[in-house]
Amino acid sequence: MAMGLKIESNAEATMRDGTTLRADVYRPDGSGPNPTILVRTPYNKSRDILIEEAEILARNGYSVVLQDIRGRFESDGEFIPQFMPVTFEAEDGYDSVEWAAAQPWSNGKVGTLGNSYNAWTQWRLAPTRPPHLVAMWASGMGPTHHDWEVGGVFRPGRALHWLTGTIGPDTQRRLDPPAGPETVEEWERHHVENRFKWLWFLPWEELPKEAVGDLGPQLNAWLASHHKLIFDFRPDFSEIDVPVFHRTGWYDRLVGTVAMFAGLRSSGRTEDTRAAQRMIVGPWGHSTENTRTLGDVDFGPNAEVPHIDLVIEWFDHWLKGEKNSAMDRPPARLYVIGADRWRSADEWPPAEASDTEFFFHSGGSANTPDGDGSLYLDHPSDEPADGFSYDPRDPVMTLYDANGHDAPRDHRMMRRRQDILVYQTDPLEREIEVCGYPRVTLWAASSAVDTDFIVRLIDVHPDGFAQNLCYGIVRARWRNGFESPELLSPGTPTKFEIDMLPTSVLFKPGHRIRLDVTSSDFPNFDRNHNTGGEDWRESVLKVAHQTVLHNTTYPSSLVLPVID
Repeated sequence: MAMGLKIESNAEATMRDGTTLRADVYRPDGSGPNPTILVRTPYNKSRDILIEEAEILARNGYSVVLQDIRGRFESDGEFIPQFMPVTFEAEDGYDSVEWAAAQPWSNGKVGTLGNSYNAWTQWRLAPTRPPHLVAMWASGMGPTHHDWEVGGVFRPGRALHWLTGTIGPDTQRRLDPPAGPETVEEWERHHVENRFKWLWFLPWEELPKEAVGDLGPQLNAWLASHHKLIFDFRPDFSEIDVPVFHRTGWYDRLVGTVAMFAGLRSSGRTEDTRAAQRMIVGPWGHSTENTRTLGDVDFGPNAEVPHIDLVIEWFDHWLKGEKNSAMDRPPARLYVIGADRWRSADEWPPAEASDTEFFFHSGGSANTPDGDGSLYLDHPSDEPADGFSYDPRDPVMTLYDANGHDAPRDHRMMRRRQDILVYQTDPLEREIEVCGYPRVTLWAASSAVDTDFIVRLIDVHPDGFAQNLCYGIVRARWRNGFESPELLSPGTPTKFEIDMLPTSVLFKPGHRIRLDVTSSDFPNFDRNHNTGGEDWRESVLKVAHQTVLHNTTYPSSLVLPVID
């Protein structure tokens, strides 16, 4: 017999500064007090996806609190977005945990739950150590702002979709009169009908209220500092004293979640806390739909791991004290793309992975997959360089979901572009398993004083299907660090070290390991205008002529963490 639910709307919690936040509470009818799960969100506590999850958890014996954070929807106060250097989320999070624990429907044990921004609110409160916080489930949030702005480069495809379409409507609703769509549904229609025009708008700092509502000043502050560490949770690790389940996917644009797990495993406040970290990384995207299919790929039956089952198992163990397998499994479970199996590990990255270096080679014509670019273990000799022109008016377009999230796509559709250099192995004679952070040492020169270089790791199947795995970017001015920008000397060979997002993949016999090198991936990354100025303030676009070197003096290479 299904358990009935009792729902309380707009339950009020008073923060330490007197601001009232409001939450909807879902709990079993006729039972209690119950262990409590708190979700703090800027995305509207009345979203269907949150309600569905809350109802399932309530039917499993939890009181579930869905709270609008400060300044959003039904809660009072001023909303300060997460990309601003100072917010209220640490204090509000602490106060909300303690408020929930004190309610008559709570037994005093509180867990927190959420993905993306809803995970960010948890990481803000975690080092404050509320006395009644027992466990966390945090998904899709890395330790620093650079997990958003990889390479310090603004990412308009997702950022503008999120700011104008997810955050923006509620801010528009509060304007008198509103300048743009007031609901997410209205924005989505508008976004399609206007052909995504804000993605091509220049300069970013002049985006009108129709696009950003009253968040223009905050957006410009973000643009001015997006290469900086607006937030950095790493110093907080030693203050965090709570078991955390970390969930992410290899195609989660915030797969930096793996670094949260690694940081707490090594630096959590106590030995018990360090031992109580658990992580799962599947072939999934940024949502918590842990299905077997994503983008153009069906990964296989073992890839499907129901999200809600893992959540219930975790909180049943920590909040109800049930004996189950939540803590019996290895600390990390890592899905191996291409093998449809899971790898267990005690740490991240896995200790058994060792570096294998593949060097670039060509006869000077590595443009397109039909060129002569190759990857071999042999060091290059005196070989001619490869070249291409990068025109920001005609960028290489990102192959991903319409909402700006990563997904595996068939990159054969890019095969005729001359501004992509392709280096690939011969068909493999034996399998090669890779797990960890690939990286690239790129020796290159440019006609511009500033430009970008982007690398993408691809698994080329025997039938030609070219499956993207991970990528990395370097903006030339920040090649030596974000605190010491340095423009290029045009035409001078320069060394670029490019860290890529992590992956776990089995390259099977007959497959090729491929690396693409280009200078644009728009709108995943903003276009470098190649002027050396502040792109977000400029409308000028210049062509850059790029040269990639691979010879005895300048040996460009791809380093893969290979598991033997």
